[in-house]
Amino acid sequence: MNIADKERTGDQGTDTGIKDTKVGQKIVRSLLSLVPWVIVGGLLWAGIFVKPNVTIEEVTPPAIERRDRIYGVSAVTPRILWIVGNYGKILRSEDRGASWSLQKTPNQNHLQDISSWDESRAIAVGNGGVVLITEDGGNTWTEIEAPKSEIANKLLRVHTFEGGEAWAVGEVGMIIYSDDYGNTWTRMREEEDVIMNDIVKISDTKLMVAGEYGRIFWSEDKGKTWQDTETDSLGSMMAIKFRTEESGVMVGLDGITMGTEDAGKTWTIIDSAKSGNSEHLMDVLWFDELNKWVAIGNKGTLVKFSSDLKEFEAGVVSERSLSSHTELAAVDGGIIVVGAGVSFLEFTDGDLSVLGK
Repeated sequence: MNIADKERTGDQGTDTGIKDTKVGQKIVRSLLSLVPWVIVGGLLWAGIFVKPNVTIEEVTPPAIERRDRIYGVSAVTPRILWIVGNYGKILRSEDRGASWSLQKTPNQNHLQDISSWDESRAIAVGNGGVVLITEDGGNTWTEIEAPKSEIANKLLRVHTFEGGEAWAVGEVGMIIYSDDYGNTWTRMREEEDVIMNDIVKISDTKLMVAGEYGRIFWSEDKGKTWQDTETDSLGSMMAIKFRTEESGVMVGLDGITMGTEDAGKTWTIIDSAKSGNSEHLMDVLWFDELNKWVAIGNKGTLVKFSSDLKEFEAGVVSERSLSSHTELAAVDGGIIVVGAGVSFLEFTDGDLSVLGK
């Protein structure tokens, strides 16, 4: 091969290399132009044929929420409890309040109180004159028709007694009675412009009601007829309890406390200056463990006092909270207090201490 042949051969090799490069570039460009379509096609395929698996963790709200207001409590046994509150809420505990089970109710009215005959049968009352009963431990609650006024119908307190007996009181002088575990009700007193705040059964035939403006109503024939007395107190009495047929107390607004040792014939009034408390008192109970009355009320108030109304000790349920409370009940080893929250106080060395919230 001469030099000219070598040069021609070299030129041909160069031309072939240039052509190969151009072909490769065209292939790369073609492939790159297909990439967007491949991506779009893949997305369309995924959208049509691929079903995403989404795992949603269910968040269960606490049985008692911060916004809840608990108005009433019933201690079926020292460990089994029912509580009621706003928007028809009913909860039950079988471990002294360590845990609560929410029970379904047919009415969303605020429930003011609850009382029970046993572990299966209970009754709750509240705004609008609502009456709910259960016969299966609260698995089902049934709304019952009860006497109503055309003016106002809030029922504030209900108490149950042996043999299916129940008494409830409320607005417009409402006093109603049932003798069949709350299935039917009878109005026991005519309407009057007065709120009945609480009722107590002192004996088989004698009942007493605490009302507005210091008024007391009583019956000695199981509610067939009623008499009333105006005390020297103008404040409304919110709760009435008797520890014997002769000895009882009432507590009410502005911290007023009244006591009787003659079955309500006469009453001794203790004002806030003597008791050391001027906050409203909403409920009271006698506790043998302390040999004292215990009352609770606004701003976390807790007052302990002797049966003869001579010794008073005013304080609060807890220094950590000044929530108001409406009712209390005896539980195993202490008391439960309800209202803006639920508190437990334990009997320790003959006194009470906060157990938890």
